[in-house]
Amino acid sequence: MKRKLAAFGLAFSLAQLAAAYLPSLAVWLATAFSFVFAGLTALQKRKLTSVVLLTVAACLGFAAHLVYEPLAVQPVLELAGRQVRVVATAGTDSETSYQEDRLRGTLHITELDGEPADLLVTCASFPGSRPGEIFSATLELQNLDEDSYRMNYFSDGVFLQAEYVGEYAYLGESTTLEFILYRIRQELSRRLMTWLPTEEGGVEAAMLIGDTSRLSELQEENFRTAGVSHLLAVSGLHVTLLCGLLVSSRENRRRFSRPLIVMQAILLLFYLALIGFPVSAVRAGIGCLIALGGYYFLQPPDTLTSMGLAAILLGLFNAYFPCDLGFQLSFSAVLGVEVAASLSRRARRKWKEPEDSLKSKVYTAFFWLADSVLIAVFAALATMPVLLAHGMSVSGVGVLTNLLVVWMLAPALVLGLLVLLLSAVPFLGFAMRGASLILAAWLHWMTEIIGRCAALPGARLALPVKYTLFVLAVLGLLAFIFWRAKRLRWYIPAAAACAMAAIFLGIQLSKNVVRMAAVGTAGNPCLVITQDGYATVLFRGGNSNLNAVEEYLKETGNPPVALVVDLRQDPREMEFDADRVISMDQVSSDVQTVSLPGRIQLELLHDSGGNLAVVTVDGYTVGMMAGRVRRDQPVELNVYVAGSSYPDVVDADTVVYTSHTTDWLEEVDQEQTTLLYGMEEPVLTIRPGRSATFDGVKPYAVQ
Repeated sequence: MKRKLAAFGLAFSLAQLAAAYLPSLAVWLATAFSFVFAGLTALQKRKLTSVVLLTVAACLGFAAHLVYEPLAVQPVLELAGRQVRVVATAGTDSETSYQEDRLRGTLHITELDGEPADLLVTCASFPGSRPGEIFSATLELQNLDEDSYRMNYFSDGVFLQAEYVGEYAYLGESTTLEFILYRIRQELSRRLMTWLPTEEGGVEAAMLIGDTSRLSELQEENFRTAGVSHLLAVSGLHVTLLCGLLVSSRENRRRFSRPLIVMQAILLLFYLALIGFPVSAVRAGIGCLIALGGYYFLQPPDTLTSMGLAAILLGLFNAYFPCDLGFQLSFSAVLGVEVAASLSRRARRKWKEPEDSLKSKVYTAFFWLADSVLIAVFAALATMPVLLAHGMSVSGVGVLTNLLVVWMLAPALVLGLLVLLLSAVPFLGFAMRGASLILAAWLHWMTEIIGRCAALPGARLALPVKYTLFVLAVLGLLAFIFWRAKRLRWYIPAAAACAMAAIFLGIQLSKNVVRMAAVGTAGNPCLVITQDGYATVLFRGGNSNLNAVEEYLKETGNPPVALVVDLRQDPREMEFDADRVISMDQVSSDVQTVSLPGRIQLELLHDSGGNLAVVTVDGYTVGMMAGRVRRDQPVELNVYVAGSSYPDVVDADTVVYTSHTTDWLEEVDQEQTTLLYGMEEPVLTIRPGRSATFDGVKPYAVQ
C-alpha cells in the first residue's frame, strides 16, 4: 500500500510538472486521454490496478492544474501592464538592492487602488531598509520574464513582477505572525553569532534556523562545489535530525504517550513556521507529523507514505509547487535514499547476522559503512538529473564530501540548540561561551573538510546537459530491463560498461566543438568562447560582467582562459585572470588577426568610434562590438551578438540579443535578419564543418 501511495503522489506531481510547461491545449488533451485510458484499462483488465492508479493520479494532477490556473493565476496575470497605487509589505526575503537605500525581494500587496488585495509580486528595487516595512507607493505591474527563475516564482505564488514608479510613503512595521517569527529568527541568529567567529556563525545560523544572510560568498561556493549545499538550507535532513531529538526511536510507552505526541507536533509546527516553511523542510515535516500520527493511532508510518501524501497536499495547495527546485531535489533525494535502503535490506536478508559476537560487530560495521556509501551514491545519482535540467553543475566529490561531513551535522545542530538555550539564562553566560567555543571548533573542522574537498581536481563537473540526461535515461531503462528479467546482479557490470562507452563517445563527440555564450548584463553581454578545455573571452561592461564571466567559467568546469580581448572604449583598471590580455586601444586601425587553438581565427578592428571583434570558425563568422566602428563597406556576419544598439555597419543573418527593452528592434529588416532573444546566457554551439545550433533563445517578432 505504501508503494502505491508513493507512486500515486509521484505521478500526481509529474503530471502537474508537465502541465506547468505544456500549452493549455496539450494539457486538456492529455487529461482527456488519461481519463479514457484509465476507463478502458479498468473495463478490459481489472488486474492492472497499478496502471489505473497511476493514470488516475495523472488525471488528478492535470485537473488540479486546470482548476488552479483560472482561479489563482489568470486573475493576477490580468493586472499586468497596469500602473497601480498599492499598500505593500516588504517580504522576509528582502535584501539590499544594487541601488543605495533600496531593497529587492517579494512584496505582499494588501491594498490595490484603494481596494483590499492579497497579492505577491517580486520587485528588483524599491525604497526601504529592512523586511517587514509597510509602505504605500505607485508600482507598474508586469509579467515575469520568461527565464529559468519564472517557474520558481510561480511555485512561491508570485505571478507578476513590479517596477517602482514613485510616491513612496512609510506606514510602519508589520506585526503579523510571519514577521514576529522573522524577528525571533533574527534575534536567535544574533545570539548564535555572539561568541562564534563570523564565518562559523554564519554557517550555524543557516543550518539551524535558516538565516543565510550571514553566509559569505566563498562559503556558499565551497559548499556548492563540494556537493553539500543541502546542509546550508534547512531541509528534510535537518528536520529529521531535530525530530529525532523529539521522537524517541526506542520502544517504550512514552513514545506512544498522546499528550507528549501533541506537544511534539506543536513544537515541530513552530519550528517549521520559525524557519519560514521551506518546501524541503515542509515535506520532511509532513513525514514527521505522519509518524506522530502513527504513534497516536498505533499505526506503522513510513517514508514512502509521507512522501506521497506530501506531494499530494503541496500540489493541491499550489499546482506549481512541483516546479520548485527544492521540491524536486528533496523528493529525488528521498527516492535515492529509499532505493539504497531497499538494496541494503535485500543484502541483509541474504547474509544473515552471525551469532559470534566478534563477527557480529564486523557485520554491523560493514553494513553501516555500506549503507552510508549507498545512500550518498544513490542520493547523488537521483538528484543529478534535476541539477542538470536546471543548468547547474554537478559535484565530482559530492559522495566523498557527504561521507566525510554529513555525520557532523547532528552534533552541530545539538550544540547550536544548546548555545541558544544557555543564552536565555543570563547567569549561564560562561557555559554559553564554552559551548560556543566547542561549536566553533566543530564547525571549523567541518568547513575545512568541505573547503579541501571543493579544491580537489574534478570537484566541479561541467557535463553536457542533453547528452548526460540521455545517458542517465539509458541507464534507467537498463535497470528496468534487468529488474524485469530478474537479473539485477548483472546490472552493475552492464551499467559500468555502458557508462564507460558513453564517456568515451562523449569525449570524441566534443572534440573541436566550439561553444559561444553571451554572459553578463542584459543589453551588454560578454562573449565566452570555449573549445577543447580552453576559454577565450571578448569582454565589455564593468565589474558585474566580470563576476558573471567568472561564475560562468566556474559552472562550466573552470577552463583556463587563454585570451581576454578587452573591447571597452575606456579600459579602466581591471584584473583578468588569463594567459594573455589584448586591450583594443593597443590595436592599430588595420585589422589585426589572432589565431586561436583549433580552427578559430579572431579579427580585431579599432578606431576612434569603437571596437569590433569577429570570430571565424571554419568559415562561420560571429561578431561583437563596443561603441560604433566606421567602415566604408558593411561587415557581413553569420551571427552578431548585439548590445544596447545595432550598428549600421553590421550586416548579419542572425542577431542575438539579451534585453527585450531595446529600441533598435523595429529598425531591423526581419525578412533578411533573424532576431533571437536569450534572457539568460544564450549559447551558440558550432561543430566545424557540420552544424551551428542555438540554445537558450527564442525567435522574436516585432509587433
